[in-house]
Amino acid sequence: MVGDVMRTTKLIFTIAIVTACLVGCGGGGDTPPTGTVDAGPPMTTSGPYQPLTVGSTWTYKVDDQGFKYDKTSTVETLEDMGGAKAGTMGYRVRENVKSAMQLTWYDQSGTEVRRHHDQFFDDQNRQLSDEWYAPFMLRVDEAPDHMQSGATWSLDFVNTKTTSDKPTAMLNHTEGWKVDGVDVVVGVPAGSFYSLQVTRTDSGDGAVKTMWFVKGVGKVKELTNAGHLEELSSYQIAP
Repeated sequence: MVGDVMRTTKLIFTIAIVTACLVGCGGGGDTPPTGTVDAGPPMTTSGPYQPLTVGSTWTYKVDDQGFKYDKTSTVETLEDMGGAKAGTMGYRVRENVKSAMQLTWYDQSGTEVRRHHDQFFDDQNRQLSDEWYAPFMLRVDEAPDHMQSGATWSLDFVNTKTTSDKPTAMLNHTEGWKVDGVDVVVGVPAGSFYSLQVTRTDSGDGAVKTMWFVKGVGKVKELTNAGHLEELSSYQIAP
């Protein structure tokens, strides 16, 4: 009788240890992915590094120098961009930025996803700024020579910006791009992925932004030298 009780107690104790390890031991010694979140083994995905389909949404956990909030990006429609880019069709993306809202128009041209136009509104839906990029700002480029680790290139563009309290200004920009790595494992709240890691540096103001893109998913992480961090927490890619 005593022996049966001891064996039963030992079995329960063993099950408790195994269960605790399955929950908290992290997969039995696998090396955690590079990133701020241990999200398990990386997923294998396919498709473009920046999908642009109407109805697709991405939600990010944002830490902007200590100010934390959730940002959602949604592809709303495909439309004529009008203005300086009249006749060019673009995908309009809506994002909440802190308590304000931003609209951005992108198009897909060959291997490039290009950013052409931004509008920024306050929480009362009053327009604060309007910006055009000529010929464009680059989002991501899947040209074969730009998909190699260590690849570098530069892009010149003019930013024409109008704000609610200042006259229109035109600024010249030169951005340097570098591929930090291909198939870099990155962990974010949405999971662990193989990613394309690129860094973009503006030679004018010294702004540096590193981004991680995942095939068929889009941008999963962003980190700037100004202390701005974004990490993907959920997403839905429309067909």
